[in-house]
Amino acid sequence: MVVVLAIAGAVGWQQFTPKLVPPTTITVTPTATTVTGSQTTVIPAKPTEWIRIKEVKPVDYYLSLLFSNRTAPYGQLYWELRKLHDLTNATAIAKITYLALNATNPEVKEALELMINGGTPAPGDYKYPVPDYNTELQVLYWLASQNEFKKDDTLALSIAMVHGLWVTIGDEQVRQAVRKDTSDLLVFLRQTNELQKEKGYHDLEDYPLEAKVALVWTGNMAATAGRYSLSNFRNRQLPVKGYAWNTISIETLKNMRTMVSEKGWLGKEIDATVMNIEEFLFFSGAKQHWNYTCSEGNEQKVMVEGELVDSCGIFNVDWQFEQYLGTNRFMGGCADEASVVNAYLTSVGVASTITSVRWGPTGYTGHYHVAYYEPGKNVWKTYVKQLGIDLEAGSGQNPVNVFYLYVPPVNQKGYVLYEDTREQNLWIRKSKAWYVLFPTTINELNHMFSDGVPTSQTKRWLLYS
Repeated sequence: MVVVLAIAGAVGWQQFTPKLVPPTTITVTPTATTVTGSQTTVIPAKPTEWIRIKEVKPVDYYLSLLFSNRTAPYGQLYWELRKLHDLTNATAIAKITYLALNATNPEVKEALELMINGGTPAPGDYKYPVPDYNTELQVLYWLASQNEFKKDDTLALSIAMVHGLWVTIGDEQVRQAVRKDTSDLLVFLRQTNELQKEKGYHDLEDYPLEAKVALVWTGNMAATAGRYSLSNFRNRQLPVKGYAWNTISIETLKNMRTMVSEKGWLGKEIDATVMNIEEFLFFSGAKQHWNYTCSEGNEQKVMVEGELVDSCGIFNVDWQFEQYLGTNRFMGGCADEASVVNAYLTSVGVASTITSVRWGPTGYTGHYHVAYYEPGKNVWKTYVKQLGIDLEAGSGQNPVNVFYLYVPPVNQKGYVLYEDTREQNLWIRKSKAWYVLFPTTINELNHMFSDGVPTSQTKRWLLYS
């Protein structure tokens, strides 16, 4: 039984204790199934929000339910699950089976299809042995082993979809960290959802799949950016320090959520929350709270977790937050600010991803910021002052060259590959981690992200690009 933990505090999120609704028990047993033709369906004893296994059958029993269904993607799911290592937790397999066969939300099936198609590593992408099984389903299995699942649990599915890459590219310490961190993340976001419901805000559990995928990715721009860029780990496994450098810890997310609450940044409207955070970091409060070190004469070396790195492009959000707590200032350029804003938004259940607009004849100069999901209108937007920077710099003599949007690793095949090229003035190593939109104009982009890009369009970019 999942118990939603109350978060105590003085203000904001912490002014209340969520009212707990105990999950209802359902039974997954041979007597709780029906067979119509080749369709086998696990039927809960009564309608319920949570999946709870009362009488556990052997693993093969639950796998046989998937196999006998004989429709996509359940047959494929049967074969993929059989390849997982340490497949001994029958309760976990029962939860996955129930989640798959009894879905009423079509996005459950869609998520499973995406995992099956993109969750197994491509051996040719790496110079060392990688798992020969679906690492995204491995994360789902770990989640099911440690947590209860809800019916139509696309939040748990989304976490598994994007964190399988760490299992692929990381060493054993990384894999153990992922097993713990993904479980902690699921608990954290469910707590956040309860807090949203109590306040009457939009529930993250109601977000569409693409927004949840963006929300649960805690890996910054790790594919191509920073000291431990994943594109540099095709020849050797990522160590746990690199994993920790690239990701936002649950502890940092909790502390950021507290800070958002205490400063009164959180609003019922997502636009207001984003504005408050952006203003504090990069606009009205920039001189007090941000040390901008990406302009000529300001660049320097800085010691980060025992390593001397450039101050322009640090990409370590945990360190950034510690830096703020000690000095009252963050550090870096617009890419670092986008990373920090992304983390703050995650901490309060707002989905976002990082974008970059590049301009000029070579595309070497440009600006980073976040695009965030606004559930009231079901669109993705960018803060108006960030778009203003784009408009001022990316027009006239500096036409926009290309637009980039960061894509979480739903499809691992080719994700860490790169190619240095000047074709069409691409400024970044080619990678499936970035959706590329060109040619365009800054006015077109401003119109798109001020009015809002329909989430149906963003879905194609984030899940199917």
